[in-house]
Amino acid sequence: MKDLSIHIDNFTQEQQMIRDSAASFYAQDAEYRRVREQRGQSPGYGVDVWRKMAELGWLGLRLPEQFDGSDATFSQTVLLLEQMGRALAPEPLTAVALMAGAAVLYGDNEALKQSSLPHLVSGELMLALAWQEQPGAQQLAAAAVTAVAQGGNTVLNGSKCFVPMADAADAFIVSAKTQNGTALYWVDSKALGVSVRSKVRVDGGFWSELQLDNVVITPEYQVASETLGDGILEQVIDEGRLAVSAELVGLMTRALEVTVEYMSVREQFGRPIGSFQALQHRAVDLFIQTELARSVVLQSAAVFDLTTNPEQRGAAASQAKARCSDAALTVTKGCIQLHGGIGYTDECNIGLFLKKAMVLATWLGGAAEHRDRYAALTANMVDDTEETEAPTALMAEVREWVGQHFPQEFRFPKQRKSMSETREWHKKLYEQGWMAPGWPTEFGGMGLSAYEQVLLQDEFDRVGLNIAPNFGTLMLGPLLIRHGTPEQQQAYLPKILSGETLWCQGYSEPGAGSDLAGLRTTALLDGDSFVVNGQKTWTSYAYEADKIFLLVRTNKDAKKQQGISFLLVDMKTPGITVRRITSLAGSADFCDVFFDNVRVPKENLVGNINDGWTMAKSLLGSERIALGSPRMAKYPLNLLREYAQSCGLFSDPVFSAKFTQLHLDVEDLGAVFVRYADVLRRGGDLGGEVSILKIWVTETFQRIMDLITETGAETATVDEALELGGQGQLYAANMYFMSRPATVYGGSSEVQRNILAKGILGLPG
Repeated sequence: MKDLSIHIDNFTQEQQMIRDSAASFYAQDAEYRRVREQRGQSPGYGVDVWRKMAELGWLGLRLPEQFDGSDATFSQTVLLLEQMGRALAPEPLTAVALMAGAAVLYGDNEALKQSSLPHLVSGELMLALAWQEQPGAQQLAAAAVTAVAQGGNTVLNGSKCFVPMADAADAFIVSAKTQNGTALYWVDSKALGVSVRSKVRVDGGFWSELQLDNVVITPEYQVASETLGDGILEQVIDEGRLAVSAELVGLMTRALEVTVEYMSVREQFGRPIGSFQALQHRAVDLFIQTELARSVVLQSAAVFDLTTNPEQRGAAASQAKARCSDAALTVTKGCIQLHGGIGYTDECNIGLFLKKAMVLATWLGGAAEHRDRYAALTANMVDDTEETEAPTALMAEVREWVGQHFPQEFRFPKQRKSMSETREWHKKLYEQGWMAPGWPTEFGGMGLSAYEQVLLQDEFDRVGLNIAPNFGTLMLGPLLIRHGTPEQQQAYLPKILSGETLWCQGYSEPGAGSDLAGLRTTALLDGDSFVVNGQKTWTSYAYEADKIFLLVRTNKDAKKQQGISFLLVDMKTPGITVRRITSLAGSADFCDVFFDNVRVPKENLVGNINDGWTMAKSLLGSERIALGSPRMAKYPLNLLREYAQSCGLFSDPVFSAKFTQLHLDVEDLGAVFVRYADVLRRGGDLGGEVSILKIWVTETFQRIMDLITETGAETATVDEALELGGQGQLYAANMYFMSRPATVYGGSSEVQRNILAKGILGLPG
């Protein structure tokens, strides 16, 4: 079965060992027989499997070595949990080892740590964290279990709900309200006044209600004092949210793999159902959800490893839980649909995934709760962007420099500025050395990582930069660095950087569109020159470009993809005619370019003759990375924020919820973008998965513009720009029209889905 967890990540040796070890361990129950046997059976998990997990060191994964733990990072831990999710493993690693164990570890009772944690690591001790008192509870301060001092001891009264694995617990870590805060207590499961009532969950596990009636706790069993309790709970539960999110990633990915395999063999009307385009596109949309979720979890785990700041960790945990809860339910429900009638039967394993997703998606807060929490935790950053601290010294320098040098008249312009209109700005960037953030330093670039490039773009977005893409720096430059001759690199790269030469792209043709193998523009070798004839269309900014890079057909008799070459052409060459095309928005950025016996020197061939398909794929990867940048959606999102603030829309909870959803759609795309772009930075290659970026950013752009139009009502239909209180202009109708072709150029969303269906999912043609 095809593994859809794309192996493009630069895992450390330790990460890969953990991932491979867990995958091998759980491969023993590939048909989920053990999962079925455990359903509704106390204690709800395999005791023998738990012992083996202890032997592998998994129960002490996050605990320090002094307690016999492994002291693993969060980035290592989530890889193990993803494999658990794939296996639908019922063992309570998150609830017991990661959450209850961490509550003891973070407490201030050193003697209790020494006496209990090694036994938890060995599997001899089962702990359960009891903190929740209402469904979906997030407000820990609302705890109703009371702790009253009495004769040197503490007496607990009240109840906790949705306690996992309570029937199997030897002891509970219970949160309770004291006069001065929240404290944590160790409660023996057999103590007088303790009772447990359990209910079977839809996935066959158990939720329990823990009742405490005058339970006496002696001082040595206070886990954490009342000054620490709330902070520890928040920390532990956020770590649990990250862990559950990782399980959900594995669960949804495996569900889709099972479904893709079924689609490849299930026949209807004499064909595998996986060959039907409508079903292929459904499957691709589910795959996009898995990749968004995986990228966010990996990013959030990195945040947890880098900082102990509770707000930053909380935002990262809520971002992951919101995306993964939503995505897991979307994917598993979609997989039921793609299975058809058999998906509704208990004998079909796909139902097991939906039931597990229902449990994990709601535990520790569902998607809507965490979108709200994310918005609250990031409110200062969202509402006061000018005052937020720059994340690095370089970005602080960029922010200060841009604030001093970016032209005021370019801030949030009513229409996108062309390259020729902004030559002076690009000259300033060039002189500063910031013209090509992603290029290697030896070619005049900044050599920034993908993450740093996103941060840099954020600084430009902050001031309302809206300039046409620089095809030279974004597309041609990286291609020449990889495939150009030293002479070509020397001739073209410096002038791209300086802005002396502006480039346009000649790919699309009438009647071919995204079908680059169907190109009809010809280039016949005649002595030392190619003679080019044909037409290119939708060529952005050809009217102001100095040069154009072209895909041309150099061998009519070869197979379509094998007879294409890549040429560099001066736009002043005789025989070139440019006709501008007026768009719905009234601009004329698109052009037709006609070639009539245009002579191009042979040395302008990039790569070998008839090897243009290699160049095309390389450049398309750069193009789709560029087109898939979160920037396309961040810019209108910033305008929407400014507009909403000027109109007081954030006081409307319905609008706020819609805005936060879009904000997270953009942020989650950023996680995928950084993950994929980092592959190119390391010198690797991206396949069809890069199409995810193009689909998500362009469709998110359209969703943002739909909300602007919806909230603006009649104002959004006025054919002029709106002033945003000194923060630039919003030309709503113009941007609405601009969003429409975004899902068409660079390969339509339908074409991108076809690429993913066949190239990544492996569905039949």
